[in-house]
Amino acid sequence: MAGEGDFHHRTSIDPQVYSMIGNPKGRCIYDIGCGNGYMARKLANQGAKVSASDLSKKLIKIAREKSKGLNIQYTVHDATDFSPYKDNSFDSVVMNMVIHYVRDLDRLFAGVSRVLKDDGSFIFSTSHFFRPDYPYSEWVEGKIGDKKQLFIKVTGYLEPTLAKVVSWWDNKTELKIYNRPLNILVNKMSKYRLYTSRVEEPESVGFAKDYSKELQKSHHIPTFIIIEAIKK
Repeated sequence: MAGEGDFHHRTSIDPQVYSMIGNPKGRCIYDIGCGNGYMARKLANQGAKVSASDLSKKLIKIAREKSKGLNIQYTVHDATDFSPYKDNSFDSVVMNMVIHYVRDLDRLFAGVSRVLKDDGSFIFSTSHFFRPDYPYSEWVEGKIGDKKQLFIKVTGYLEPTLAKVVSWWDNKTELKIYNRPLNILVNKMSKYRLYTSRVEEPESVGFAKDYSKELQKSHHIPTFIIIEAIKK
């Protein structure tokens, strides 16, 4: 992730997340699954008071080393553990490409709702529901009428699945990824007073590079989705 996220974060995901957060100056923001802390640092540098957590002790150690002098409180714990935080503490809670690793959505959303102020925002990004991380959805060349187009293979979308895989980062760490349809996330959030207010589906960049430029322009299929919900 380096200092500003990887290619897809920089080009597709993070601009939408920052847009939903808005001006962070003077606000309290919680970054769940912060990794090396690059987003927490950017928000803190713009004047936010940031809390950030990750399950990885190693990543939090790196984050702390990179964040000296900034107003960031780092902790190590599971994404669904909100015990370190008081009720109505945050103006925004952010989960950047993390929610698909969380098994217990009820516990997650209940915790987010508790620590958010009224009218506070919950912002999360994930792989688009038609394009889960595992199994990968492949590009397919085909036609509509006589015109060549690129398509994505989609199957089993409405059935929640658990994929047990090996991390593509180091080819050894075991991961559990929970693929769920949009309706499950939106409806379950509303149980905890988190109501969807904005959805962004940025055009995918780079994934169709093996095809001709003419076909690349034809796909317009998002790879990621970013959702904002407001506590009411």
